Amino acid sequence: MEISFRQIHLKWHCDSICRCVSFPNTKQTEQSCKKLFVIVAIINCILTAVLIVTTYYWKWHVRSLTSSGNTDETRLCLKCEKIFVHPIDDENILNDLERTNNGTKCCTKNTSQLKHLVHQFLERNHRIHMAKEGLIIPQCHDDTNEEKPAGRLVGVDHNRRGTDYEDRHTLQWQNERDYSYQTPGVKFTNGQLQITTPGYYWFNSRVTFRDTNTTIWNDRYAFFHTIYRRSAEYPLRKDSKLVEAGKTRCKLRSVFADRSSFIGDIAYFKKGESIIVKVSHPEMVSSSATDSFLEVRLY
Repeated sequence: MEISFRQIHLKWHCDSICRCVSFPNTKQTEQSCKKLFVIVAIINCILTAVLIVTTYYWKWHVRSLTSSGNTDETRLCLKCEKIFVHPIDDENILNDLERTNNGTKCCTKNTSQLKHLVHQFLERNHRIHMAKEGLIIPQCHDDTNEEKPAGRLVGVDHNRRGTDYEDRHTLQWQNERDYSYQTPGVKFTNGQLQITTPGYYWFNSRVTFRDTNTTIWNDRYAFFHTIYRRSAEYPLRKDSKLVEAGKTRCKLRSVFADRSSFIGDIAYFKKGESIIVKVSHPEMVSSSATDSFLEVRLY
Protein backbone atom coordinates (compact mmCIF):
# COMPACT_ATOMS: atom_id res chain seq x y z
CA MET A 1 0.00 0.00 0.00
CA GLU A 2 2.87 2.37 0.66
CA ILE A 3 4.28 1.89 -2.84
CA SER A 4 0.91 2.45 -4.47
CA PHE A 5 0.34 5.64 -2.50
CA ARG A 6 3.73 7.11 -3.55
CA GLN A 7 3.07 6.26 -7.20
CA ILE A 8 -0.30 8.00 -7.05
CA HIS A 9 1.32 11.06 -5.44
CA LEU A 10 3.99 11.26 -8.17
CA LYS A 11 1.34 10.97 -10.86
CA TRP A 12 -0.61 13.88 -9.42
CA HIS A 13 2.55 16.01 -9.12
CA CYS A 14 3.62 15.54 -12.76
CA ASP A 15 0.21 15.44 -14.39
CA SER A 16 0.38 19.04 -15.81
CA ILE A 17 3.69 18.55 -17.58
CA CYS A 18 4.14 14.84 -18.18
CA ARG A 19 2.56 11.50 -18.08
CA CYS A 20 4.49 9.40 -15.62
CA VAL A 21 4.60 5.67 -15.99
CA SER A 22 4.92 3.45 -12.93
CA PHE A 23 8.26 1.84 -12.67
CA PRO A 24 9.40 -0.62 -10.16
CA ASN A 25 11.87 2.07 -9.03
CA THR A 26 9.75 5.03 -7.90
CA LYS A 27 12.77 7.22 -7.18
CA GLN A 28 13.93 7.04 -10.81
CA THR A 29 10.44 8.00 -11.94
CA GLU A 30 10.43 11.12 -9.78
CA GLN A 31 13.82 12.28 -11.11
CA SER A 32 12.69 11.85 -14.73
CA CYS A 33 9.62 14.01 -14.15
CA LYS A 34 11.68 16.76 -12.51
CA LYS A 35 14.11 16.83 -15.44
CA LEU A 36 11.25 17.08 -17.91
CA PHE A 37 9.69 19.91 -15.89
CA VAL A 38 12.96 21.87 -15.98
CA ILE A 39 13.31 21.38 -19.74
CA VAL A 40 9.76 22.53 -20.43
CA ALA A 41 10.26 25.60 -18.21
CA ILE A 42 13.45 26.57 -20.06
CA ILE A 43 11.73 26.22 -23.44
CA ASN A 44 8.82 28.38 -22.28
CA CYS A 45 11.22 31.10 -21.09
CA ILE A 46 13.04 31.10 -24.44
CA LEU A 47 9.80 31.33 -26.45
CA THR A 48 8.52 34.14 -24.24
CA ALA A 49 11.76 36.13 -24.71
CA VAL A 50 11.64 35.65 -28.49
CA LEU A 51 8.03 36.81 -28.59
CA ILE A 52 8.80 39.94 -26.58
CA VAL A 53 11.82 40.85 -28.74
CA THR A 54 9.89 40.25 -31.99
CA THR A 55 6.95 42.37 -30.85
CA TYR A 56 9.21 45.26 -29.84
CA TYR A 57 11.11 45.10 -33.15
CA TRP A 58 7.99 45.28 -35.31
CA LYS A 59 6.58 48.16 -33.28
CA TRP A 60 9.83 50.09 -33.77
CA HIS A 61 9.95 49.21 -37.49
CA VAL A 62 6.36 50.34 -38.12
CA ARG A 63 6.95 53.57 -36.20
CA SER A 64 10.09 54.36 -38.23
CA LEU A 65 8.30 53.71 -41.53
CA THR A 66 5.42 55.94 -40.52
CA SER A 67 7.62 58.83 -39.48
CA SER A 68 9.83 58.62 -42.58
CA GLY A 69 6.77 58.45 -44.82
CA ASN A 70 5.37 61.67 -43.40
CA THR A 71 8.68 63.42 -43.94
CA ASP A 72 8.95 62.37 -47.58
CA GLU A 73 5.45 63.67 -48.32
CA THR A 74 6.11 67.17 -47.01
CA ARG A 75 9.78 67.83 -47.73
CA LEU A 76 11.85 68.07 -50.91
CA CYS A 77 15.62 67.72 -50.88
CA LEU A 78 18.05 68.57 -53.70
CA LYS A 79 21.80 68.85 -53.89
CA CYS A 80 22.73 72.39 -52.93
CA GLU A 81 25.18 72.63 -55.83
CA LYS A 82 22.31 72.09 -58.31
CA ILE A 83 20.13 74.90 -56.95
CA PHE A 84 20.29 78.21 -58.84
CA VAL A 85 18.40 81.38 -57.96
CA HIS A 86 17.22 83.72 -60.71
CA PRO A 87 18.60 87.28 -60.32
CA ILE A 88 15.11 88.76 -59.94
CA ASP A 89 14.18 86.30 -57.17
CA ASP A 90 14.88 86.77 -53.48
CA GLU A 91 18.50 85.81 -52.92
CA ASN A 92 17.71 84.91 -49.30
CA ILE A 93 15.83 81.81 -50.43
CA LEU A 94 18.99 79.73 -50.06
CA ASN A 95 19.41 80.88 -46.47
CA ASP A 96 15.89 79.68 -45.63
CA LEU A 97 16.54 76.13 -46.77
CA GLU A 98 17.28 73.35 -44.30
CA ARG A 99 20.70 71.86 -44.97
CA THR A 100 21.44 68.17 -44.29
CA ASN A 101 24.25 65.69 -44.96
CA ASN A 102 26.95 68.15 -43.84
CA GLY A 103 25.44 70.94 -45.91
CA THR A 104 25.38 69.06 -49.23
CA LYS A 105 21.58 68.75 -49.43
CA CYS A 106 19.05 71.58 -49.22
CA CYS A 107 15.52 70.74 -48.05
CA THR A 108 12.34 72.77 -47.69
CA LYS A 109 8.68 72.32 -46.73
CA ASN A 110 7.50 75.72 -48.00
CA THR A 111 5.12 75.44 -50.97
CA SER A 112 6.46 78.45 -52.86
CA GLN A 113 10.04 77.33 -52.35
CA LEU A 114 9.12 73.84 -53.54
CA LYS A 115 7.72 75.23 -56.81
CA HIS A 116 10.79 77.44 -57.29
CA LEU A 117 13.29 74.63 -56.67
CA VAL A 118 11.48 72.21 -58.98
CA HIS A 119 11.25 74.84 -61.75
CA GLN A 120 14.93 75.77 -61.50
CA PHE A 121 16.00 72.12 -61.33
CA LEU A 122 13.99 71.10 -64.41
CA GLU A 123 15.08 74.18 -66.38
CA ARG A 124 18.76 73.51 -65.69
CA ASN A 125 18.44 69.82 -66.59
CA HIS A 126 16.69 70.80 -69.84
CA ARG A 127 19.53 73.14 -70.78
CA ILE A 128 22.12 70.44 -70.04
CA HIS A 129 20.14 67.94 -72.12
CA MET A 130 19.91 70.35 -75.05
CA ALA A 131 23.64 71.09 -74.84
CA LYS A 132 24.49 67.37 -74.87
CA GLU A 133 22.30 66.86 -77.92
CA GLY A 134 24.20 69.65 -79.63
CA LEU A 135 27.46 67.78 -79.02
CA ILE A 136 26.31 64.66 -80.86
CA ILE A 137 24.24 66.26 -83.63
CA PRO A 138 25.49 65.09 -87.08
CA GLN A 139 27.21 67.66 -89.26
CA CYS A 140 25.84 68.61 -92.66
CA HIS A 141 29.24 68.14 -94.31
CA ASP A 142 31.91 65.46 -94.07
CA ASP A 143 34.96 67.63 -94.74
CA THR A 144 36.38 68.42 -91.29
CA ASN A 145 38.64 71.09 -92.77
CA GLU A 146 35.68 73.06 -94.11
CA GLU A 147 34.67 76.09 -92.08
CA LYS A 148 31.58 75.68 -89.93
CA PRO A 149 28.70 78.12 -90.36
CA ALA A 150 29.52 81.24 -88.34
CA GLY A 151 29.05 84.98 -88.38
CA ARG A 152 30.05 88.11 -86.51
CA LEU A 153 28.78 91.68 -86.67
CA VAL A 154 30.40 94.58 -84.84
CA GLY A 155 29.32 98.16 -84.26
CA VAL A 156 25.75 99.42 -84.09
CA ASP A 157 24.35 101.42 -87.01
CA HIS A 158 22.26 104.15 -85.33
CA ASN A 159 21.24 105.61 -88.71
CA ARG A 160 19.12 102.53 -89.58
CA ARG A 161 16.93 102.51 -86.49
CA GLY A 162 13.23 101.75 -87.12
CA THR A 163 10.22 103.89 -86.33
CA ASP A 164 7.83 101.59 -84.44
CA TYR A 165 8.49 100.38 -80.90
CA GLU A 166 9.88 96.94 -81.83
CA ASP A 167 12.20 98.20 -84.56
CA ARG A 168 13.24 101.21 -82.50
CA HIS A 169 14.64 98.91 -79.78
CA THR A 170 16.17 96.39 -82.21
CA LEU A 171 19.86 96.98 -82.86
CA GLN A 172 21.00 97.25 -86.49
CA TRP A 173 24.55 96.04 -87.05
CA GLN A 174 27.28 97.03 -89.50
CA ASN A 175 28.89 94.48 -91.79
CA GLU A 176 31.66 96.51 -93.36
CA ARG A 177 33.58 97.13 -90.15
CA ASP A 178 36.73 95.26 -89.16
CA TYR A 179 36.29 91.87 -87.51
CA SER A 180 32.92 91.31 -89.22
CA TYR A 181 32.55 88.09 -91.23
CA GLN A 182 30.12 85.40 -92.38
CA THR A 183 30.83 81.87 -93.59
CA PRO A 184 28.49 79.68 -95.69
CA GLY A 185 25.48 78.81 -93.57
CA VAL A 186 25.11 82.31 -92.06
CA LYS A 187 24.42 85.50 -94.01
CA PHE A 188 23.98 89.21 -93.35
CA THR A 189 20.39 90.38 -94.00
CA ASN A 190 18.82 93.73 -93.04
CA GLY A 191 21.39 94.45 -90.35
CA GLN A 192 21.03 91.00 -88.75
CA LEU A 193 22.53 87.49 -88.93
CA GLN A 194 20.27 84.97 -90.67
CA ILE A 195 20.74 81.19 -90.46
CA THR A 196 20.70 79.27 -93.75
CA THR A 197 22.07 75.96 -92.41
CA PRO A 198 19.86 74.55 -89.62
CA GLY A 199 21.47 73.20 -86.45
CA TYR A 200 22.45 73.95 -82.87
CA TYR A 201 24.28 77.29 -82.61
CA TRP A 202 26.21 79.02 -79.88
CA PHE A 203 25.29 82.71 -79.95
CA ASN A 204 26.46 85.65 -77.84
CA SER A 205 26.26 89.41 -77.78
CA ARG A 206 27.95 92.23 -75.95
CA VAL A 207 26.71 95.80 -75.66
CA THR A 208 28.27 98.76 -73.88
CA PHE A 209 26.03 101.57 -72.66
CA ARG A 210 27.10 105.19 -72.38
CA ASP A 211 25.31 108.31 -71.11
CA THR A 212 24.33 110.95 -73.66
CA ASN A 213 23.13 114.52 -73.40
CA THR A 214 19.71 113.52 -74.75
CA THR A 215 19.15 110.70 -72.25
CA ILE A 216 16.11 111.39 -70.04
CA TRP A 217 16.20 109.21 -66.96
CA ASN A 218 13.44 110.33 -64.64
CA ASP A 219 13.13 107.44 -62.16
CA ARG A 220 14.31 104.63 -64.44
CA TYR A 221 17.50 103.13 -63.09
CA ALA A 222 17.81 99.89 -65.11
CA PHE A 223 18.48 98.81 -68.69
CA PHE A 224 17.97 95.44 -70.39
CA HIS A 225 19.91 93.49 -73.00
CA THR A 226 17.96 90.68 -74.75
CA ILE A 227 18.56 88.22 -77.61
CA TYR A 228 15.54 87.06 -79.63
CA ARG A 229 14.84 84.49 -82.33
CA ARG A 230 13.06 86.00 -85.35
CA SER A 231 11.04 83.65 -87.56
CA ALA A 232 11.11 83.74 -91.35
CA GLU A 233 7.37 84.60 -91.16
CA TYR A 234 8.03 87.85 -89.24
CA PRO A 235 6.01 90.04 -88.61
CA LEU A 236 3.21 87.45 -88.81
CA ARG A 237 4.97 85.57 -86.01
CA LYS A 238 6.39 87.48 -83.05
CA ASP A 239 9.99 87.25 -81.92
CA SER A 240 10.71 84.69 -79.19
CA LYS A 241 13.02 85.56 -76.30
CA LEU A 242 16.13 83.39 -75.87
CA VAL A 243 18.19 85.05 -73.11
CA GLU A 244 18.11 88.36 -71.23
CA ALA A 245 20.24 90.35 -68.79
CA GLY A 246 19.50 93.46 -66.77
CA LYS A 247 21.65 96.00 -64.97
CA THR A 248 20.87 98.63 -62.37
CA ARG A 249 22.07 102.20 -62.70
CA CYS A 250 23.84 103.81 -59.75
CA LYS A 251 21.33 106.09 -58.04
CA LEU A 252 23.84 108.55 -56.62
CA ARG A 253 25.92 108.95 -59.77
CA SER A 254 25.29 109.61 -63.44
CA VAL A 255 27.15 106.51 -64.66
CA PHE A 256 26.79 102.76 -64.35
CA ALA A 257 28.93 100.67 -62.04
CA ASP A 258 29.40 98.22 -64.94
CA ARG A 259 28.30 99.54 -68.32
CA SER A 260 28.93 96.36 -70.34
CA SER A 261 26.56 93.42 -70.69
CA PHE A 262 27.50 90.04 -72.18
CA ILE A 263 24.98 87.22 -72.70
CA GLY A 264 24.95 83.97 -74.67
CA ASP A 265 23.40 80.52 -74.92
CA ILE A 266 22.88 77.47 -77.17
CA ALA A 267 19.72 76.96 -79.23
CA TYR A 268 18.47 75.20 -82.34
CA PHE A 269 17.79 77.43 -85.36
CA LYS A 270 15.81 76.56 -88.46
CA LYS A 271 16.63 77.74 -91.95
CA GLY A 272 15.57 81.36 -92.45
CA GLU A 273 15.51 82.30 -88.75
CA SER A 274 17.48 85.34 -87.58
CA ILE A 275 19.19 86.33 -84.33
CA ILE A 276 17.98 89.70 -83.03
CA VAL A 277 19.37 91.89 -80.24
CA LYS A 278 17.06 94.33 -78.45
CA VAL A 279 17.89 96.82 -75.70
CA SER A 280 15.83 99.11 -73.48
CA HIS A 281 17.90 102.21 -74.34
CA PRO A 282 19.24 101.88 -77.91
CA GLU A 283 20.43 105.50 -77.98
CA MET A 284 22.94 104.63 -75.24
CA VAL A 285 24.61 101.70 -77.03
CA SER A 286 28.15 102.40 -78.15
CA SER A 287 28.81 102.01 -81.88
CA SER A 288 32.45 101.04 -81.33
CA ALA A 289 33.49 97.73 -82.90
CA THR A 290 35.12 96.60 -79.66
CA ASP A 291 32.27 97.68 -77.38
CA SER A 292 29.26 96.06 -79.06
CA PHE A 293 28.99 92.96 -81.24
CA LEU A 294 26.85 89.93 -82.16
CA GLU A 295 28.38 86.52 -82.83
CA VAL A 296 27.04 83.07 -83.80
CA ARG A 297 28.64 79.76 -84.79
CA LEU A 298 27.54 76.18 -85.31
CA TYR A 299 27.98 74.24 -82.10
